[in-house]
Amino acid sequence: MGRKIPAKKHRGVKDPLIQQAKRLQELKGKINAPPNDPDDQPVPKSLTRLFAFEYQLKEKHTNLKRKKKKCTKDRDSIEAHNDNPVGKLRRLPGETGRSFTIRINSAMKAIHTPADQEHYPLDIEMEDIKGEQMALQRARRKRKQNNARTGDGGGEEPPPKPSRAQKLALKKKAKKEKALERGAGAGAGPGEVRRERVAFGEVAHAPPALPVRPRHAAARSDGSDRRVSTRS
Repeated sequence: MGRKIPAKKHRGVKDPLIQQAKRLQELKGKINAPPNDPDDQPVPKSLTRLFAFEYQLKEKHTNLKRKKKKCTKDRDSIEAHNDNPVGKLRRLPGETGRSFTIRINSAMKAIHTPADQEHYPLDIEMEDIKGEQMALQRARRKRKQNNARTGDGGGEEPPPKPSRAQKLALKKKAKKEKALERGAGAGAGPGEVRRERVAFGEVAHAPPALPVRPRHAAARSDGSDRRVSTRS
């Protein structure tokens, strides 16, 4: 048999009216209060929890795909790094050491020669008999140097890229401006969405009345031109 749990001691009689007044005083600034920003509609937590599982599942699949893609890239980079044509050369049967060394040197020259030709285009001097191409190349280089010195060409530095927080702030600002423009131009055209701003706490005592009779509505027998109401 367990121990006896002592009951709560009643220290005086609690007045329910005083308790209710105290509770209402605590909730005074929390209920029936207008929103801080009428244009901002926060997502309820119940709706967030409803779509949390789907978001986590999608994020899991995305992470798996990203990880698989990264592993494939790493494997390709390792294979490309190890893909050395000179390292794959092997000494042929019956080949002397001097011949094998000459073959390796020839392969190394074949690898490095295209890069040297790109940096030092000697074919221009061989084909350019009158020196026109060299003169054009010198003028182009001088023009680039002058532009870089004066700052008219590509000498200026590119503007810094905005951060992720700045991009989100700009996107939110553009979205709010677009919503304000749409709200200011509401009702301008026949196909536009018409909106009516209703202040917080405003009470409608009657349904809206239509100033124009609907197309298929029956005309009144007395011929009076009264406003058609939506009240059924």
